[in-house]
Formats: sequence, structure tokens, C-alpha cells
Amino acid sequence: MGKSPKHSVSATVSETIDYAAAGVKTVERELQATVRPLRRSVLERFPILFTLLTTFGVAAVFFGFERILSEVTYLYERPWLILLLGIGILVSTGSLYKVLGRSRR
Repeated sequence: MGKSPKHSVSATVSETIDYAAAGVKTVERELQATVRPLRRSVLERFPILFTLLTTFGVAAVFFGFERILSEVTYLYERPWLILLLGIGILVSTGSLYKVLGRSRR
């Protein structure tokens, strides 16, 4: 008895996906090999520029959060609530990180 059409279609799809995945891995390796030296040379040539841009980005994010929080009257009038929310979020994300870290071992 021959293979069912369903089985041959799924085998063909599986082979096609494997072939595409191998192609993607090859392209990714070649791209990494090409970009890595350029990335290093740009960072080495302009370290102060990248430091300033990073500092500006971090400051802009903090300033944006501050402006958003100041727009919410309820939170603006209760800075202790903002502090407690922040601490709670840090504790919960730290706990989640530890739990996820254990499950990966």
C-alpha cells in the first residue's frame, strides 16, 4: 500500500521548511561575518558619539516617563504611590527573572 497524499504533502512541507531554515541560517552567518567587523570599527572610531547618543536616549526615556506621569493627576498627586508601584514592578520582574532562569537550566 502506498503513502497517503496527506503524508506526502506533510513530508514535502517539512522538507521545504527544513531547506528554508538552512538557507536562513546560512544568510544569517554570512551577514554576521560581514557586519561584525563594520560594527566594531564604527564603535571604535566614534566611542564618544555613541556614549553621548546612549546617554541622550536614556535621559529622553526617563524624561518621557516623567512627563507621562505628570499628566496623570491621580499619580502626580501621590508620589509615594508611584514609588511603591515602581518598587513592586522591580520586585515582580526580578522574581519572574529568577523563576524563568531556573526553568532554563
